Amino acid sequence: MNNLNINELEKWHDCCYRNCVDIVKTPKQIPLYRRYWYAPLLVTVVIATTLIASKYRNVSYLASSDSLLIDAVVAGDLSVSVRGYGQLASRDVHWIGAETRGRVSRILTKPGDQVTAGDVLVELVNPQLLQDLKDAELEFAARKADVRASQVARETQQLDLKTEAANAEIDHQTAKMDLDAKTDLMSKGMQIISRLDYESTQLSVQKFKQRWEMQLQRVVQSREAMLATQEAEQARLSQTENELQKVLDQVDNLKVRARVEGIVQEMNLELGQQISRGENITRIARPDQLVAEVQIQELQVNDIQIGMLAKVDTRTSEIDGVVSRIDPTVIDGSVLVEIELLGVLPQEVRPDLNIEANINVAHVADTISVRRPVFARPNTTATVYRLNESGDIAERISVRYGEASTNFIEVLEGLGVGDRIIVSDPDSFNTHDRIFIR
Repeated sequence: MNNLNINELEKWHDCCYRNCVDIVKTPKQIPLYRRYWYAPLLVTVVIATTLIASKYRNVSYLASSDSLLIDAVVAGDLSVSVRGYGQLASRDVHWIGAETRGRVSRILTKPGDQVTAGDVLVELVNPQLLQDLKDAELEFAARKADVRASQVARETQQLDLKTEAANAEIDHQTAKMDLDAKTDLMSKGMQIISRLDYESTQLSVQKFKQRWEMQLQRVVQSREAMLATQEAEQARLSQTENELQKVLDQVDNLKVRARVEGIVQEMNLELGQQISRGENITRIARPDQLVAEVQIQELQVNDIQIGMLAKVDTRTSEIDGVVSRIDPTVIDGSVLVEIELLGVLPQEVRPDLNIEANINVAHVADTISVRRPVFARPNTTATVYRLNESGDIAERISVRYGEASTNFIEVLEGLGVGDRIIVSDPDSFNTHDRIFIR
């Protein structure tokens, strides 16, 4: 059998050969879970797609979370404040003006410099004024010399009159002594002296007495005249001296000086600039008497009253303050509010320093609030975008606001504690009711 070849075997029994060579193989059955392995995945995808489609239906805008400012509603007290921006200003401000005409030759200070009373700020030149000074000095010297010469002449005249009065007195005394001697002789019955001689002596005594009295009167009148003339000349001399002093003051005023201690605020001069008398040159403010001047919107200023407390922020320090004045005028929709600064002021404060002020106008206890959304106004109803729990969908809802501070606003209806909303500007998506956040 082993020696048989295939052909012989095939000839021997065709049927047996086919049974030996053609072996029929029965195929195996493949399990259903292996045949349809993708079915669960397909079902999962379909379900997920359905859920996603259901969740994000009506979502027509995609926003980046990096471009949004989101805040959560919190419970607690709310301090209602009004914010304003402005500058520190001095209560005591002095304008320094030119007392005389001149041309700017030197500028010795700049805005921000600390100066004391008497410091030279600007130097002016005026050649005509210097010539006027020389003329006034010569005029005064000449007038003074004339007064002195006139005074010497009057004193000499007064001395001459006194001499004449003294001589008249001597003549009177001599005649009177002669009369007394003759009277004594005649009383003793001596006939040595004639009656004529005696009477002549009496007349001489009277004559010399009258002359003496007249000389004394001339001395008095001359002195009165001398004093009157002296007063008139002294008045003219004083007038000339005043004119000289006026020119001296004008020359001295060519050096413009600070009148008070403070900080230079303005110095808008140029070398060579011509300055007129009375023209303002600079402004000096006292740094120790500062107030905050802030601009408040007209709609908000109605909530502010004098005496309300405030916080003034200098970007470096916070200063306590109290509202001291509210300007009655409205300029460009704003009102100027003045805040008095309290306590010791920090070193960085100075006039014209930019500041921010928050004025406390009310206090609401036990309420809910959120960071103030853009364009949110107190006691109004508005719409905001509230986020879902996962934070990827924001839906527009209606909210009713109550009181508002600078940064926070009270929520009366529409939101609860923990709700998160978009508080940044929704201008780019405010036409969509639902937005997707990634």
